[in-house]
Amino acid sequence: MSNPLTLNDDDVRVIDAKNAEQRLYDYYGLKPVYHYIPCERLGIKIRVCEVGTGDPVLIVPGNTGDSFPFVPLMAGLRGKRILAFNRPGGGLSEGINHHTIGFKELATETLTGVLDHFSIGQLPVISHSMGSHWSLWFAATAPERIEKLVLLGVPGNVLRCKPPLLLRLAAIRGLNKAMFEKITPKSVESSLKGLTFMGHSRDTLQALPQAMRECYYYFPRLPHYAESSLSLMETTNTLFGSKKSILINADDLKDINQKILLIWGENDPFGNVKEGEKIAAILPDARLELIRGGGHLPWLDAPAACGESVQAFLDGEDK
Repeated sequence: MSNPLTLNDDDVRVIDAKNAEQRLYDYYGLKPVYHYIPCERLGIKIRVCEVGTGDPVLIVPGNTGDSFPFVPLMAGLRGKRILAFNRPGGGLSEGINHHTIGFKELATETLTGVLDHFSIGQLPVISHSMGSHWSLWFAATAPERIEKLVLLGVPGNVLRCKPPLLLRLAAIRGLNKAMFEKITPKSVESSLKGLTFMGHSRDTLQALPQAMRECYYYFPRLPHYAESSLSLMETTNTLFGSKKSILINADDLKDINQKILLIWGENDPFGNVKEGEKIAAILPDARLELIRGGGHLPWLDAPAACGESVQAFLDGEDK
């Protein structure tokens, strides 16, 4: 019997997800190269999508770990070799039951392994949500590996930021399985409905290409997706917010000395603007930029504005 957390290239669900993602890259005129990096201790492969040439930049996605939502932002960056890392369980990286390894340990080990695989000593990191949690931890534990940080959307499990109630309910074992089945998109056309809970407007969703809808439909149907994502919620959240064991507090933030740009959506349900201002004030070298009307994935609402800000920050030309 096959391991449901590994992926078979001949599985129609894997083929559908790969094809949808490729159509998304094609829509934006990008030509990705795919790398599969073995993680021997976990017994899985980590997938990295490489786009462009120039100075390397690592993307660490949020949510379940899929990097495909970043494609519109990737298309707007110039002169960069973008390494879009897919966290275990997302983006066609193989899956993991998050109860089997310490969360901080997982973040540090996998990010170190990716940089070592590409023989990169230090580079800037662009991250989102749970990926920002990973990146902040990595910046603190291996500061020599991260040059600077872009945190897009509310970073996961920092201070008083917490997921909306629907996602916190996903931390309750038993209930979460029924919820997962209920909220899994039933059609391609309904697949972006979940983004409305993330603070995104109908105009934003209507402007996204069909291939993005297809990705949001096919990726949750991958055989490793449910166990990976639900075990992630169980190990990081409670009904009332982040578990104390993984929470990044004010003292942790004070120890992170890299230059940081926070891009925060005004309508992000994971944390209000005042909380963003507080985080930026505690970090030794950080600046907060607000996206009016933006949700949890602010680059989807304002791709040009976010792209320009990120490009200027990476190039050292920001405010």
